[in-house]
Amino acid sequence: MTDRTTFRLSTWFNAACRNAGRVSRKMPLSRAGLVLMGAIAATQLQGCFILGAAAVGGAALVATDRRTVGAQLEDQTIQVKAASQISNALRGNGNVSVNCYNQQVLITGQVPTEAYKQQVQQIVADIPNVKAVLNEVVVGPNSTLGQQAEDTFITSKVRASFIDDKQLYSQAFKITTSAGVVYLQGIVTQAEADQASAVASAVSGVKKVVTLFNIITPQQLQGIYKNTSQTPVTPPGNPPTTPATP
Repeated sequence: MTDRTTFRLSTWFNAACRNAGRVSRKMPLSRAGLVLMGAIAATQLQGCFILGAAAVGGAALVATDRRTVGAQLEDQTIQVKAASQISNALRGNGNVSVNCYNQQVLITGQVPTEAYKQQVQQIVADIPNVKAVLNEVVVGPNSTLGQQAEDTFITSKVRASFIDDKQLYSQAFKITTSAGVVYLQGIVTQAEADQASAVASAVSGVKKVVTLFNIITPQQLQGIYKNTSQTPVTPPGNPPTTPATP
């Protein structure tokens, strides 16, 4: 990383901290919320800083995910294939995002016609190993940069709320926001699903919460963490627990 790049990063970070301070005086935000806002803002930077962070954090993300490593790789493959094929088919007509979790694919965004929406659906359905498709693409004009920024901010607030809620293991949830609608994906128990939906619904700016969960039993959840030191979720009504022993 060059000295000039380092200086730009330092200047940007100082400005971001000042902005976060101004925001915190206007509305109460948890410490987790402020930290998360800074982290999400940082992801907008490009270059060696992001590459370095990805290299360091990649292993941790894999370790804390409830999917197997094979499932994570499969999801990434599906997502890349779907995004590439949709881009080639639309040729600039529309703005579509693809999120895959445990081989269940969520499609959001906008396209100009119903025919394009159905084409997007078929493209994803035809990709090998896709188990389910939730097509939430809207027929209409592309969202503005301002609307996209608002969706990103809502996602950050939902994530911060999950981190603050001691009954939820925030890493278990994949959060997507489109036009104010929050979509939740993950491998969770019914209690976690209900709690996450309630918490997300209470976040300001959220119009609706749509879930695409894989529901498992508490026994199955414990089986996932059988040989780890992680505590996947705090039981309702109890204070935070110490990490379980392997």
